[in-house]
Amino acid sequence: MGESKNLTKKLIYDIFHKFRVKGQVRKRPVPHVTLFGPFACKGIRQVIHDIGEVGSEYAELPYEIDGFDYFELKKKFLFITTASKKNVIYLKIIPSEDLKDFRHRLAKKLLKYTDAVESSHDSKNKFKYHATIAMKDIHHKFDEIWEYLKGYDIKTKGMCYRITLLKQGKIMYEYDLPTKRLLNRRQSLGRRKRR
Repeated sequence: MGESKNLTKKLIYDIFHKFRVKGQVRKRPVPHVTLFGPFACKGIRQVIHDIGEVGSEYAELPYEIDGFDYFELKKKFLFITTASKKNVIYLKIIPSEDLKDFRHRLAKKLLKYTDAVESSHDSKNKFKYHATIAMKDIHHKFDEIWEYLKGYDIKTKGMCYRITLLKQGKIMYEYDLPTKRLLNRRQSLGRRKRR
C-alpha cells in the first residue's frame, strides 16, 4: 500500500515501456509482496480461514525494500546444470520479525493441504521475500534491464495492512489486519479507492 505500491507499479511500467517485456503486464499488475505460492488446493475456504486465523494476531506487518535481485531458472540433468536463464527480476524485501513470523505460521498451515512445491515455504529464514517487477519474457533482455535498474537507488520502508489472496493475478479476497475483517473482491477494490 502507499509509497511501496506506487514504486512497484512505476517500475513495472517503466520496464515494460522501455524494454517491451510483457510478462508482468499481460493482465493489470497487482503490486504485492509474495508470501506463499503459487499453489492449488481443493477449495479456498480453508485458505481464507487460515489467513484470518493467523492474521488476527497482527495489526500491521513492517518491511523494508532494499534494491533488486533476480531468480534464475536452472535445468539440471544428473545433478549438473545444463541450462539457466534469469526469468524474474524483483524488489528485495527485508521482512520484520513479525512478517517472518506471520509468513512462517501461515505457510505451515497451508502446506498441509496445498500442492505448493517451493521448498523454502517451510523455512522461516530461507524464504526469499520479493515483489516481482519483471518476469517471463526478460531472458534475452536481462542484461539491459539490469543495467537500467542500476540507475535506481531504492531503499525505503513499507507497511503491510492487508493480506491478499490472488488467483491468476486477480484479487479474490483480502484480510484487513487493522479491522480484522475479510473483504471480498468488491469490498477490497471499493475500500482501496476510498483511501
